[in-house]
Amino acid sequence: MRPEPRSPCFAFRVFPILCLLLLPPLAAAQSTVNYCEPSAVVKDDLKKVNNIIYENLPFKIRRERQIAMLQELLKKYPGDFHIQRRYQDARRAGLLIDWKPLLADYREQMEKNPRDPVAIYLYSRLLVGRNTKEAIELTNKVTELAPDFPWIQLQLAEIYDYPTFKDTTKSMDNLKQWMSKCPKNLDGLRLIARTTDKNLRSSAAQTLRSRLESSTATEDLAYWDQLWTLEFKVQPVPEHAQLRKKIADDLTTLRAGDLNSQERLDALRAGYKQIGDKTGLRFAEDELVRLKPKTVAARGIIQSRFYDEHPYPKPEDSEAKRQAHYQAMLQVASQWLKQWPDDEYSVSTQLRALTQLEGSSNEDVETTYNTFTRVHDRSASYSFPPIDNTVARFYLKRGFHLDAVPAMLQRGLEEVENFESLRNTSDLYPSNEDTEWSPLNNVRKDTWPLMAEAYARLKQPDKAREVLAQIADLVKPKQPIKNEAQRKSYAFGQALYWRTAGKVAEAEQRKLDALMAYQTALLFQGKPPKLIAGKDDELSDNAVRLWKELGGTDQGWNAYLARNEISKSKLETAAVARWDTKNTPLNTFELTDLQGRNWSLTDLKGKVAFINLWATWCGPCRAELPYVQKLSEQLKGRNDVVVLTRNTDEEVGKVEPFMKENKYSFPVLLGEAYADGNGVNSIPRNWVISADGKLMFEGIGFGGNGDEWMKKAVEMIEKVKGTP
Repeated sequence: MRPEPRSPCFAFRVFPILCLLLLPPLAAAQSTVNYCEPSAVVKDDLKKVNNIIYENLPFKIRRERQIAMLQELLKKYPGDFHIQRRYQDARRAGLLIDWKPLLADYREQMEKNPRDPVAIYLYSRLLVGRNTKEAIELTNKVTELAPDFPWIQLQLAEIYDYPTFKDTTKSMDNLKQWMSKCPKNLDGLRLIARTTDKNLRSSAAQTLRSRLESSTATEDLAYWDQLWTLEFKVQPVPEHAQLRKKIADDLTTLRAGDLNSQERLDALRAGYKQIGDKTGLRFAEDELVRLKPKTVAARGIIQSRFYDEHPYPKPEDSEAKRQAHYQAMLQVASQWLKQWPDDEYSVSTQLRALTQLEGSSNEDVETTYNTFTRVHDRSASYSFPPIDNTVARFYLKRGFHLDAVPAMLQRGLEEVENFESLRNTSDLYPSNEDTEWSPLNNVRKDTWPLMAEAYARLKQPDKAREVLAQIADLVKPKQPIKNEAQRKSYAFGQALYWRTAGKVAEAEQRKLDALMAYQTALLFQGKPPKLIAGKDDELSDNAVRLWKELGGTDQGWNAYLARNEISKSKLETAAVARWDTKNTPLNTFELTDLQGRNWSLTDLKGKVAFINLWATWCGPCRAELPYVQKLSEQLKGRNDVVVLTRNTDEEVGKVEPFMKENKYSFPVLLGEAYADGNGVNSIPRNWVISADGKLMFEGIGFGGNGDEWMKKAVEMIEKVKGTP
């Protein structure tokens, strides 16, 4: 898989006793303390801590080094608020956090200093997302104790911007208080960019531009990207072309500075992306790779370029093309590892290539897997599904080290279970009742079938049946099946169970049982089995092979196919994205498209509207958009139907270059704030709106089959129109 900007989920050791000892007593707030900005000397020392992120270190090592540096700074500057806050940030970095000792440390500090606003604030910010209501109560207490303490306002502004606690008025009021107390601190820029208050955004953009144009501070370079994002939102769409010229001038000025600075190169990269200048972006990336070859950013650029130039083979591509791709992966991974020997992504690329190449040796896979586990432990990351499953599947296919497979699979599964147990469900977003589709359950569906097969082949039938029982319980519906998505989930789960049961039965030499299990799996899978075996459908291959081994003929198999077609009609499932009935009024809107036209709900009156919500950074959206374009062209010219899209990018300047690059012509309304205000937390998403302004159907996700997507979209439109 191509490298993406990662928010790694890391596991690490927490040192509760040591951390508690090094967390100094928090002194009562004093009016002379500058809570908005650290002193010059503290700022310089904190910059050294932050610069660790540019070093080519595994996350776990980098985090531990930053914590150690901050502990020394806590001794050097006892009670300094900004160091305490940064120290807390370092301790809670990553997603694999054991929150219990962290919360206990800061709760104890608060209880020891019940009237210290800093102690209360530091504890309260750990509660946001875990017990946000208590966090709000504590912030109100700080307001009573120290009305001038500014960070409470920013925290409340952020809380009231989340879906569960959404209150635009409270968020704006607190944000404005924060800005009045700390006008030079830029931590509130993200919220300012999200607000619909045009005057606030305009004022913030002007102030920020004035600051950046006169600043020589390296740390300010990171804010150019936020400035350009703000300015694209402030300027009317017809003026975006002129703004791009202005940003190009900014980039010329930045480019004339010292390029031996990753902050400057990062600003250049961000700016060239904003205005869609691929030549400029290539220059900035080339300079970063040349001047900072050991950095994480340089590594990411090099790895991304490989996959840009070597895209993954498509399902319809030949096996020869697939093998050539994996051979190229293997070669490039070997080169990467010479430069970055401890890079987990490079090792995993090498390992994935070896497990797919027909000519790779078992010993090479084993050696690379051992290297991966060593590097993986140091980087403290995880993947869904674990790469252990990929290696286990290879071992099962080759019949190699079968005795090691169960432990290997258990290792990967426990890692995910550990993550899920540490990851508290955030109370900042509406709860997801569809627990059957949790990441952990998806990993179990990938892991347990392999484990059951391994136990069966190791002649441990009791353990194999125990795992089969776990799979049966996992795929059993936990609630009545009510919609297409649930029917599809049920059919997939049953196919998974019976396919696994077939493999266990075959490993135990119960061939007739295995055949019946495979045939049942095919029935639930809903995909016509083949009479001629092929590499692209293992289930069909196994069923056909056993049929022939047991003396079955072509005539008998054709009879089974006919029975299968009759039964399948009773289990028909949707193969495209989920569509749910809504029948709710669509909220009013005032949005502008890329041509500068203003749109409102009244523009849709009397027509059925198909509205697609998307973003340039969304992979499934990019896969779906060609069919949105096709749908738009198909319905173009009709007076009773209109096809629109609403883009949800925060960096709206990227939208127009993206449209031109892909030659899309459908209307694009810039609607980040509208989507956010209507609780849209996932994309792609499609709405079908009736002629009287009601949201009748909502389709979530892209099923991957564009033709089926088109068919379903037209069906939903015609259904709303009242056409049979």
